[in-house]
Amino acid sequence: MKYFDTLTQGAIEALISRGVDPDGLLYCLKCDMNGEGLYYDTYLTFDSHKLYIISGYDRLAGDKKKFHTVFEFKEYKEYSMEQLKELYVDRYRHTCRLMGKMKAEGGALKEQTAQITKNDAVLSSEKKEEAEPEGEKVWLSRFSAGFSEKAEQFSRRYNMTVKGEEIDDTPLAENSPFCPKCGQKYPDPNRKFCPYCVKKSSIFKRLFGLFGEYKLQSAMIIFMMVLSAALAVISPYFSTTFLYDKVLDSAGEFYGQILFAVIMVAGFKVLSEVLQCAYGIVFTKAVTKVMHGLRIKIYNAMQHLSLPFFTSKQTGSLMTRVDGDAEEVSEFFCNIVPGGVVNIVKLVSMSILMFIMSPMLAACVLGMIIIIAFSEMWFIKGQRRLWRGINLSMRKMRSNLNDSVNGHRVVKAFAREEQEKDRFGRSLGKVYDADIACRSRGANFEFGQNAVFIIGGAIMTVFGYYLVVTERIGLGELMLMTGYLGMMIDPMYFMIWAGDDLSRCLDAASRVFEIMDSKPTVKPPENPAKVGLEGLKGDIVLKNVSFEYEAGVAVLKDLSMNIKAGQFYGIVGKTGAGKSTLINLISRLYDTTNGTVAIDGISVRDIAFEDLRRSIGIVSQETYIFMGTVADNIRYARPEATLDEVIEAAKSANAHDFILKLPEGYDTVIGSGGADLSGGERQRISIARALIQKPNILILDEATASMDTRTERKIQNAIDNLKKGRTVIAIAHRLSTLRDADMLCVIENGEVKETGTHDELIHKKGKYFELYRLQAEALKTISMD
Repeated sequence: MKYFDTLTQGAIEALISRGVDPDGLLYCLKCDMNGEGLYYDTYLTFDSHKLYIISGYDRLAGDKKKFHTVFEFKEYKEYSMEQLKELYVDRYRHTCRLMGKMKAEGGALKEQTAQITKNDAVLSSEKKEEAEPEGEKVWLSRFSAGFSEKAEQFSRRYNMTVKGEEIDDTPLAENSPFCPKCGQKYPDPNRKFCPYCVKKSSIFKRLFGLFGEYKLQSAMIIFMMVLSAALAVISPYFSTTFLYDKVLDSAGEFYGQILFAVIMVAGFKVLSEVLQCAYGIVFTKAVTKVMHGLRIKIYNAMQHLSLPFFTSKQTGSLMTRVDGDAEEVSEFFCNIVPGGVVNIVKLVSMSILMFIMSPMLAACVLGMIIIIAFSEMWFIKGQRRLWRGINLSMRKMRSNLNDSVNGHRVVKAFAREEQEKDRFGRSLGKVYDADIACRSRGANFEFGQNAVFIIGGAIMTVFGYYLVVTERIGLGELMLMTGYLGMMIDPMYFMIWAGDDLSRCLDAASRVFEIMDSKPTVKPPENPAKVGLEGLKGDIVLKNVSFEYEAGVAVLKDLSMNIKAGQFYGIVGKTGAGKSTLINLISRLYDTTNGTVAIDGISVRDIAFEDLRRSIGIVSQETYIFMGTVADNIRYARPEATLDEVIEAAKSANAHDFILKLPEGYDTVIGSGGADLSGGERQRISIARALIQKPNILILDEATASMDTRTERKIQNAIDNLKKGRTVIAIAHRLSTLRDADMLCVIENGEVKETGTHDELIHKKGKYFELYRLQAEALKTISMD
């Protein structure tokens, strides 16, 4: 079976008992309701002859010691492909139906109206306007809206199988949410990374590949840490064995030379502090340089990726990769590798020295260290569960805080301050309880660990003094070994926690490498066509264009369009018709699935990005104002533009007057996202930004949407100034703004339905006429009110 779900063993057995060969099944779809709306696990699958439907649910079975799941079979249906000719998805507001069109005995398809339950009585306005498909309809299953995409894909493949058409599952394989190697679902569907089967060695290899670029910094850190570790191991010798056994003992070779002993102890202490200070300076510089280099690499790699990469990721996720993930990966170079090397050296060297001095006492010390290490690992394992609880309660608390802060107007308007206090108090209380549980467990463990230290230290001291009295070791050696016991704790903790640190680093590295390995879906041409300095003129031809954002879900269907240079071309249609998608294809933010887009007779795939962007200016409904001055925002497309050119563009966009009223005029700093400006002012700055590059093709995508009448008129006046000498493509819901267009195109469901001038389409009394009539009636109602 290929896609989209897998049958349970119970469902397979139900099919086998009815003579169905599971190996012949092609596709499977799991829904959460059956045809009557009962909440059963419903599996739909088909082979080359029939569609099979099995409904039931999983239940627990077995004794008290061992449980297993059993599929409780409830319902079975099957339809031959001769009988069931077509599947389709019927969408409602909250749920969907998988419907089938049956073929009557006489060969003609007849209609049977299905009963609609109360929960689904409210249809969208578009659903009401559409005629019901002809033919007898059968409710095969019902499901929540989240299953609709898979159901569409399943239905399409069933219909193609009925017609005997060839099915290409390559796009599904590329966009599958499951790992092809182990079958597990990706934790992040937009990130094809499987933590279950990824080879850690391959990530290590790549990390060490990056290590070559920062080997000087890492080598310096390791060198300084090794020196520091050597001093840390040697220094206790002078304050213990050397002082007590060599200087204070009458049998010692340096007996009585106390000043020399003080100089040695103080000298090593000063040298250790100087080395620690130097290490701090080197470490800080190295970490800063490594993080800087990694962030530059990640950011530069992101800039070469296509728009689909950014639209499929959350903004916070992308920012985390540049910031947080770079910091995590830098830990590998600056902490995990150097720290691992040094702490292993310290543990091994101290263990060897202890066994040289006293094997019995060393075994006692190492036994205590092993007990502490295992208890620490047990403690960490339990704490992870409590940390997850704290993180979960913290997220909920921040969510409540975010709601309250962002929705403060609503809170004030409905006088809900006290209720918000209670809600926040409850969420904060959960954080408090989780934190107390975590801290209490930590305090109890610390008490137990201290008890182990005290008891172990007492045993070691008694046994050690016994060895001193029996003259098997010196007093200084006993004190040195006691000091080494304390010094071994930190390296041991580092090695225990290094596993968690390394896991986070590897996960961050996989995300970083994902960006570095990603290839742009819209690739620059290898041999770009030559475009003159004057840029493209603006003759645009779309021929048999089809496009899919998601595999198998067509947004544009075999669409053709001809826009002449210098023409004011208007595109209208309902929301979701595919208007903005056309703009994305013309400006080559996406590539067509099928068909061609050509400008001046040259395919956009053969035009260099620089020439294409230079020739096309875009003003969209969602404007973005960067942090900086007004002038900098306008000259964003042409940083070399002079102030006179900036002012000229602002005047053409009808923005000059309001800019002069700002505190610093064109030097006024405006916030990220244009928070200091009104919507109309942001829009006009956006128009000026598009104009300053002097494009021969200007695209206006809902440029006056969500504006009041006065602001719309100002923006419309600015647009009227732009039409001269350039090709203008305008998308608008308000048809009055497109009355003067040289040509209008009506798009519906990704297809061109009508073309012509305003007067021609009005006289035609088709789709455009209906849209225009509805808007005119709405305006009449508003004026009457």
